[in-house]
Amino acid sequence: MKLPSIAIAWSTGIAIFSMFFGSGNVVFPLLLGQITGEKISWALIGLAITAVGAPLLGLLGSVLFEGDCKKFFYRIGEIPGYIIVILLLALLGPIGVMPRCFIVAYGAVTPYFPDLNLWIFSLVAGLLTLGLIAKRDFIIPILGYVLSPLLVLTLIIIIAVSFIKGGTLPPSDHTPVHAIIKGLAVGYDTMDLLASIFFSVSIWILLKEKLNISDPNEAKAKIIPTYVFASLIGGGLLGIIYVGLCYSAAMHHQMIAGVLPEQVLSNLAVHLLGEKLALIANIAIALACLTTVMSLAVAVVDVIHVEMMNTSLGAKIPYSYGWMMILTIGITIVFSTFGFTAIMGFLHPIMEICYPAIIVLTVCNILYKLTGFSYVKIPFYATILMMIGWKLAHL
Repeated sequence: MKLPSIAIAWSTGIAIFSMFFGSGNVVFPLLLGQITGEKISWALIGLAITAVGAPLLGLLGSVLFEGDCKKFFYRIGEIPGYIIVILLLALLGPIGVMPRCFIVAYGAVTPYFPDLNLWIFSLVAGLLTLGLIAKRDFIIPILGYVLSPLLVLTLIIIIAVSFIKGGTLPPSDHTPVHAIIKGLAVGYDTMDLLASIFFSVSIWILLKEKLNISDPNEAKAKIIPTYVFASLIGGGLLGIIYVGLCYSAAMHHQMIAGVLPEQVLSNLAVHLLGEKLALIANIAIALACLTTVMSLAVAVVDVIHVEMMNTSLGAKIPYSYGWMMILTIGITIVFSTFGFTAIMGFLHPIMEICYPAIIVLTVCNILYKLTGFSYVKIPFYATILMMIGWKLAHL
């Protein structure tokens, strides 16, 4: 591979890492480490499959569809595909990931404002987010360039200090198989597979420009080798951070015992770094969460706006982009007040059914693009039915 290709792969790999490394997601490796203790190495196998491997597969599949999520999902049928697109956008947006980010941001500031009400914080955060979105072309790139590296640096410091201080892994009642299953389930909650499919257009555009792809017929030959190398870089960085966070929480489990999920990271930072350094870390975490909400809100509303404009219903209903954004943030504020546990209480069962089915859809779509494999509906719907049956059997 020539040097320019290596440079492209590295830049793409960093972009992939940044795409998946949502600030709200740092909570889940910590919770996994806290829960599985000495069986953490087994749990990490499951987490690697669903929180690293599956999103990388999803990104590859979506890139092969040129970042067009409609083409990706419409292979299961136009109407079912449309319904799933809207449902998953809602989960990634105002009723799932966005309020989850507000709650994690709230958890980052509560050590310093213990009497702060979640309602008040969510309202202020929502209004601040709307104001920043109005200047997003200027604000988001600056925040991304500053906050993403600062958040990563903060987490690296927390991980390094946790290993320097050391600690013992607590005993666990989990068997290796149960620990792997727990890791798989926690990986579902990151929802990174969904994000990889919907927001892969940026990676597609990056590769298309960097590799000078003008003919769609040459896209496969040029993109696949570069993407494989880039995914190893991006996935490797993501995996290293996840492993470090898992072990940090497991080694210092006593300091975060009984702590609310959204406050685990902020409490761990205070314990490991001290109050002054932890203040900087928690400010970075809170601001990074707001940046994630901004990016998700813009992406989700952009897709819904285009979809609405292309329907007969959209021509009849008076609406504007601005009002749609206000509605999205408003719904996010309301859902964030339910709390982290309540949101995950309804998100997790949905993900347990949808995530495996979307993994199957992703594999089928990749095989379709690479080998002409045409089967997709039977594997997809069979997986849905199997997961529903599994859930009913374990009620």
